[in-house]
Amino acid sequence: MKNLLVYFFLLTLTLNISAQKKNDVIAEVSNDEVKIKLHQLIEAGQSDNGQRLLVAEITIENISGKDINMGAEYTMSIEIKDKKGNEYRSGLKGAGIVSSFLAKNTKYKQDQKAYNLSFGDKFPPKTKARSYLCGYEVPNDVQIVQFGVKKKNLWTVIK
Repeated sequence: MKNLLVYFFLLTLTLNISAQKKNDVIAEVSNDEVKIKLHQLIEAGQSDNGQRLLVAEITIENISGKDINMGAEYTMSIEIKDKKGNEYRSGLKGAGIVSSFLAKNTKYKQDQKAYNLSFGDKFPPKTKARSYLCGYEVPNDVQIVQFGVKKKNLWTVIK
């Protein structure tokens, strides 16, 4: 009986830690329209020129009561900054980084509907979308310390 209780306790603890990690947020920015959460920056290998590739798992939530052109107003301006203040933008190259990463790493599953919605022009009110959204190419020796939406001047420190 004692072994069964220990097993049950360990199983519960493991499931709780797993669920916690999946929903952890390392950075969040918001205004009166949106909340944008960075869950993780995943090391995605090296570029052809030897720089680090990073993939960002992000949740975007429209907290307003109106449709938002999320791609033009927010998603295309999601950036990260290093300790020296250098900014790194995802852009079209970032989409390729995400796509290549997902093709090579089948344990990561993209929610394609959420991804498309995040770049769309009619993101509905009170809607959330979570996906592997942005890819970045950064020098090997930089420490990424900030996350934000440049166009809206929304920045925060990464935990």
